[in-house]
Amino acid sequence: MFSLRLYQGMTPAILGVGLFLIMGAASLAALLRYGELSNWLGYLSQPYLWRVIRFSLWQALLSSGVSILIAIPVASCLVHRRFFGRSFLLQLFSVSMVVPTIVAILGLVVVYGRTGWLRQLFGLQIPLYGLTGILLAHVFFNMPLAVRFLLQGYDLIPSGQWRQAAQLGFSRLSAFRLIEWHYVKKALPGAFVLIFMLCFSSFAVVLSLGGGPKSSTLEVAIYQALRFDFDLGKACFLALMQVAICTLFALVVYRIAPVNRQDVSLLPTERYILKDSFLAKTSDLAAMLCVFLLVFPPFIAIFDPVFSAAFFDTLQSSSLWKSVMVSLQIALPAAAASLLLGICFGVLARFCVGRRYLSFLPNKIEHLGNMILMVPGLVIATGLFLLLRDFGWGLQSSYWIVVWVNAVMALPFVLRALMPILHQQEQRFRNVYLSIGIRGWSRWCLEWALIRQSVAQAFGYALLLSLGDMGVIALFGSQGLVSLPLYLFQLIGSYRLEEGACVAVVLIALCLVLFYLSSRLIGGQKNVKN
Repeated sequence: MFSLRLYQGMTPAILGVGLFLIMGAASLAALLRYGELSNWLGYLSQPYLWRVIRFSLWQALLSSGVSILIAIPVASCLVHRRFFGRSFLLQLFSVSMVVPTIVAILGLVVVYGRTGWLRQLFGLQIPLYGLTGILLAHVFFNMPLAVRFLLQGYDLIPSGQWRQAAQLGFSRLSAFRLIEWHYVKKALPGAFVLIFMLCFSSFAVVLSLGGGPKSSTLEVAIYQALRFDFDLGKACFLALMQVAICTLFALVVYRIAPVNRQDVSLLPTERYILKDSFLAKTSDLAAMLCVFLLVFPPFIAIFDPVFSAAFFDTLQSSSLWKSVMVSLQIALPAAAASLLLGICFGVLARFCVGRRYLSFLPNKIEHLGNMILMVPGLVIATGLFLLLRDFGWGLQSSYWIVVWVNAVMALPFVLRALMPILHQQEQRFRNVYLSIGIRGWSRWCLEWALIRQSVAQAFGYALLLSLGDMGVIALFGSQGLVSLPLYLFQLIGSYRLEEGACVAVVLIALCLVLFYLSSRLIGGQKNVKN
C-alpha cells in the first residue's frame, strides 16, 4: 500500500514530463506531414547546405573551445584568490549567461564596431561582422557559463585533499595537476556539449553579426525557409539534420566522458592557502585581464546612453512601454511553466535514485531535458502553429505558442540549477524520508530552506531567457505582439541606433530588476547577499 501511494504521488511529475514529450513529438509530426523524401534527397545535393553545415560546426567548435580554454584559468583563479569585487564578478557571470542577445550584440557593436571605442581609443579595427564577431559574442555569453560549470566541479573536491595539499606545500600547478584536474575534467564534457549546442543552434548572434550568407548557420537557414520561403519541407529537413548532428556529437562526448557525481557531504568545502608563485600570479592576472576585456566593456557600453538627452525622450515613447508589457506577459508565464517542468523532471529523476530497476534513469532524464537544445525553437513553434491550426486555432494561438516554446527552451538552464541540489537532498535524506513516511508536499516544505536559492536561480534564468528571446517572437511577431527585443531589433534595422541604444538600457535594466526580485522574493535575503 505504501508503494502504491508513493507511485501515485509521482503522477504530477509524470504528467509534466509526458506533456513535454507529447508537445515536442506532436510539433515535429505536424511538420513531417509536409516533407517529401524526394525533395530531401535533392537538398542533400545542394552545395549551400554543406557549406552551412561546415560553418555551423566550425564556429560552434571554435566558440566552445575558446570559452572552455579561457574558463579553466578563470575558475582556478576564482577558487584560490579572494579579491575585492569577486562576489560582484560571480553575479555578473550569472547575469551575462542570460542577458538578452540583442542587447549584448549592441554592446559589442559599440565597443568593437567601425566607430566603436576600440577604434576611437587605440585606432584598432576588428572585423566584427563575420566569424570574428560571432566568436566574440559566443565567448561573451558562454565563457561565464563554462566558469559556473567548472566551479561546480571544484565544489566536489573534499576539504581533506586541500588540507593535505597545503600541508605538503603543493604549488598551484602541482595542485591543479594532482587534485583539481581530476574533478575539472569530469565537468568539462557537460559544459562543452551544452555550449556546443548553444553555439551550433545560435540564431540572433549569427543573424546580426554573420555579415551575409557566407556566415550562416542551420538555425538561420531554417528561419529563412520558414519566414521568407514558407518551405515547411525544407525547414523540417534542416531541423532533422541539426538534431542528428547534435545527437551524434553529444553521444560521442558522453561516451568518452567520465562520470561526474554530485557531492553529498553536509559540510561546506574549507579553503586552504596553497604555495603561491610568480607563474600562478601571472596566470591569474592574464585570466582576469581576459575577463576584463571580453565581459566588462560590452556591459559598460550598454549603459552609455543613460546620460544622453535621447534617453529621456525614448522613455516617453508609448511603443516602448507597450513592448515592455508584451515582454512581461510572455516572460512571466514562460518562466513559471519552465520552472514547473524543471521540478517535474527533477522529482522524477530523484525518485529513480536508489531503486534497482530505475537507477540508470536519473542521468537519462536530465539529458532528455537538455536535448531540447538540439531542436530549433523556430521548428517547434511552427509545428505547434500547424497543429493548432488544424484544430481551428490560427494566429490567435501565437501568444501561447511563444510562451510554451520559451518555457521549453529555457528548461536546460532550469535543470542545471535544480538537478544538483535535488540529487544532493535525495542522497542525504532519502532513507530518513522513507523510514518515517515523509513524501510529497511535506517533503518540499522541509527542504524549501535548502533548495529555495536554486529554485530562485532557476526561475531567474528562465525569466531572463524568455525576456530576451528574439527567435520565436521574430517569426510570430505582429503589430499586437512586439516584445522589447523585437522592438529593439526593428529600431536597429531601421538605423535608429541612438534610440535602439536607449531601448537596450531599458531592457537590461528590466532584466536586472527582475533577476534581483526573483532572488529576493524566492531565494530570500541570503541569496541576495551572496
